[in-house]
This record gives sequence, structure tokens and C-alpha cells, in this order.
Amino acid sequence: MERIRLRVALAAIVIVSILTACVPIEPGAGNGEAATRSQTSSSSEPSISSSLDTSKYENVWVKAIEEVENDGRSLLRVAYPFTEHEEINARMEAVTQVFIDEYRRTAAEIEASYQEYKAETGREAATFVTHFRQHFDVSAADESLIFFDLVRSINTGGTGNAYVVGYIFDRRSGAELALPDLFVDESYLERLSVLTREALAQRVSKEELASDLDWVEDGTAPTAANFDNILLRTDDGTFLVRFDKYQVAAGVEGDVEVALPLVDIADLLKPEVRELLGIEREAEQSGTGGIETDAGYAEAGMVFAFDGARNLANLAGLSTAFPTAHSLAGPGVGLLQMFGAGRQDSLLSDESVNCQEVACVALTFDDGPSFYTDGLLDILREHDVRATFFVLGTQVRIQSETVARMFREGHQIGNHTWDHPNLTNMPDEQIQEQLRLTDDLIVQLIGEPTPFLRPPYGAYNDRVLAASGLPIIFWSVDPLDWRDRDAAIVAARIMEAPVGAIILAHDIHKSTVDAVPAIIDALRGRGIAFVTVSKLFEPEELHAQNVYKRQPDLPAEQ
Repeated sequence: MERIRLRVALAAIVIVSILTACVPIEPGAGNGEAATRSQTSSSSEPSISSSLDTSKYENVWVKAIEEVENDGRSLLRVAYPFTEHEEINARMEAVTQVFIDEYRRTAAEIEASYQEYKAETGREAATFVTHFRQHFDVSAADESLIFFDLVRSINTGGTGNAYVVGYIFDRRSGAELALPDLFVDESYLERLSVLTREALAQRVSKEELASDLDWVEDGTAPTAANFDNILLRTDDGTFLVRFDKYQVAAGVEGDVEVALPLVDIADLLKPEVRELLGIEREAEQSGTGGIETDAGYAEAGMVFAFDGARNLANLAGLSTAFPTAHSLAGPGVGLLQMFGAGRQDSLLSDESVNCQEVACVALTFDDGPSFYTDGLLDILREHDVRATFFVLGTQVRIQSETVARMFREGHQIGNHTWDHPNLTNMPDEQIQEQLRLTDDLIVQLIGEPTPFLRPPYGAYNDRVLAASGLPIIFWSVDPLDWRDRDAAIVAARIMEAPVGAIILAHDIHKSTVDAVPAIIDALRGRGIAFVTVSKLFEPEELHAQNVYKRQPDLPAEQ
């Protein structure tokens, strides 16, 4: 992470109301003096408004900005804190402006892609959206310190992303504080290392965590970089250490959290922090296990643990662009562009490649098809490369011609669900419906169902394995192309892929598609062939309820 992120949640957390519909009030302004600027225009021009409203907290106001354009396809709603300190205001405005600038760049790119897609196809597509939202919470405050959490969600049609960024300020000076500023000295790193290492090792020994002791030891070394995401919770007397994906365990585990008793580090916190968190008062309240709070807010002691845009929408009260699977069961077929009944024969194939004798990798793409997929198919055809596409039903419904082309040109098609939910949070029947709806469309296009599943976010458990009834295809190389939208960086990471790898990529990102020619040249230069997932494992048959991450038996000469 590029900056320290700390989230402190008290039992008195209050979700700050974003009252953009109220009459805005400038601090010190006369009654009714408005700070709203509104530009009402046609649907092709942006509608922009801003306001400054009161909040529940003394000397904290809500600065809100909304931009809507492109018939609602591009939507920005942000709110950030405005206080009595110019230094705090400047910092909050600056970090919010970065978010706004990212939205404007992304919205312009996606809208240009949409107009190009519409001109080429004559059709509209609901997946070309740019929705950025930000609100904030005051998670803890007294006369000396204040903690702000900026809660953000991004939806660009194919997938969603949600995260929280924490900021700490000294209210007396306006200075921003970092995580180490909360502790008396750097000994907290050693304490956190020992505590988390022990807790994770126990989980590894019980096979509750897909990791090993060397991995855990590296990820919990006593450095500030390893411990930059900590949540102190007084509602249940614990503190939560969150490790990034791959930091202490395999990617399937996602972000790994370790909850420990707050008393284990209380002596290392500065006195003013202990007081703010109510630790001194808790000790005085024998057996209470918490601090006294405003009864109206006692139920709000929450922890933000997001799992994609759907969960953020539920937590933050935001609308989501993802419809339910039930609502799509009927229209899906009606919107499908048909290409004739029955299976379409593939024009190209990788039948001549024997991965028991030749070095191979499987290049796979998730979350499409997108506007960029046809261009990717052009590149793959030009270089005579076969790939595997894990598609979303919502995308197939819109770009069915692209899926039919994938199959005709020798690529393999896998199931990535209907609309990218976390399957581990769903009952069995909804898991099955997510796969069935997608398969129904695929069967109509190519005459056969998808042979395997890649679960969104890489999230699965025994119940998902059983309910899906399919082999699960994971990966062994992740270039993090969703995070680093730079073709050179993505290409460099994939170029180092070992023989037998399943490579994860996303055809919803232009930067990833731009990286593909260099990837093909580099791996072929190493004598490696590109094949589909099924070909990589031949002659082994892929079995339901099994998880596959790489080729099990490499060519002898490798």
C-alpha cells in the first residue's frame, strides 16, 4: 500500500449523513446562505452540484460533490470532511481530488469506448458505466485527535471494487498522523510480529489457512510495511491486523485478518490514544468489557470488511448497478443475438500440441467479454495463440457475437458466474443459478456448456465446490493487472511465468490487451507454447470438485 491505512471503529461510530438535499450552511454564514452550485443541462452535458452541510459532530461539516453525465452512465458522488483546521481541510480536499480526477479520466475513456462500440454495433450496452462514490465516517474523536475513514466504491461495469482509507489528525495543530504515531516506540512492530505469527501458524497447522510457515514468517516480519493496516476495536475489546492478498497466504485466502485482544498491545499505545479508545475507562468498569456510549449509537460499532461492490452497497446504503440473478432469468435469452442453433465447429485448434512433450502455459482472461475483447481476439489470431476466457453471463448477453467468435477461433470458454458475486456468501441454489444462467446462453451460442468454473475473487469453499458440480480452475501467475494499469508492468510480470502455469489476466483492461503481443513474443522466445486449460492438463481429465492451479506433470526436459 502506498500510504498508511488505519481504521479505528468505536461503539459510538456514527455514519455521517450526506444531506445534499438540505439547504447548505457555510460555517459562519448568514442563515440560508447557499453554497450550492448547480448546472442543469441536457443529458449530454454534465450536471454538477456541490454543497457544504452540517453534520452530527461539532466543528465537522460535510462537503459533498455530485457529477452526472452521459445519461447517467458516468456518476460521481463524493463527500469529505470540512473542519476548523485549514491543514485538515487541504489534505482531505487533496485526496478527494485525486479520486475525482481518476473518475474523470476513467469516465472519459469508458464513454469513448461506449460511443465507438455503439457506432460499430448500432446497439446500446449497459456495461459501459463509471460510478465512483465516496463518503466518510468519523470513527473516533476528542479534543486532541480525530479519525476519518473515507469509504469508496468503484463500479466500471464488469466488476466492482471497494475499500476504506483511514486518516488521523491532531486537532490541535491540524497535522496528519501515521500509524507509528499512535505508539510509544517501534517496539509495537515486534509485538505484532510475535502475536500474528503465532496465530497464523496455528491456523496453518490446522489446515485452516492455505500457507506455510516460511510464508507466514516473511509476511509477519517486524516492519512497518507488513503492519500498515490495523483496526483497533473497543466494541469487542480486540484489534484486527489485516494482511494483503499473498502477504501471508495463497491468493485464494484473499486479505487475511487476525483478531487479537486489545490488551495485548494497550501498554504500547500512547496515553492519549488509550484515553480516546476508552481503555482506561474500560479497566475501571469491572466486567463491562466496553466503554459507555450514547445509547442511540451503541448499535453502530461496525467493522468494514468488503467483498466487492455488492457488499459495499449493502453496508453503505448505496445503490448498485448489479441486478439480481432472478430478474435476469427471463430477459437474458430475449436479448441474446443468436447465430443459429446447435454447436459451431471451431476453425482453429491446438490439437497438435502435446504438453507432455512441449513446454506450455495456459493464458486465461476473466470478466469479459468487454469492448477490448475483439481487439484481443485479433491479436491472438494474428499470433496463432489459443486462450481460455472465463466469461460473465451479463457480458455474454450483450456481446454474444464475441463469444461465438471465441469458440470459432479455437479458444475455450469457462464460467465466471452471471454477475460476479462472492459465491461463498450464497446459498447452494443461488450458486447453481449463477452458473446455469450463464451456461444457458453459452449453450445457445456454441452448443455445449462450460466445462469448468473460475469463481469470482478466487473465493470458494467446500460448499461452492459441491454446489457447482464443476472443476475449479485457479491460477499460478497473477500479474495484478487490475491494480497496475500499465502494459509494460503487466507484460514484465507475465513474461516470467514458469512452464505449466495458468496465467490470470483480464480482458476488461486496455492495458492488459496492449501487453499481450509482448507476452507472446517473450514466452515463445523461451520455447513455450500457448494452449487452452484443457489441453494443458491432457491426458488427465478434469474432475468436478477438484481445484487446478498449474500443470501437474511437466515435460521431462524441463
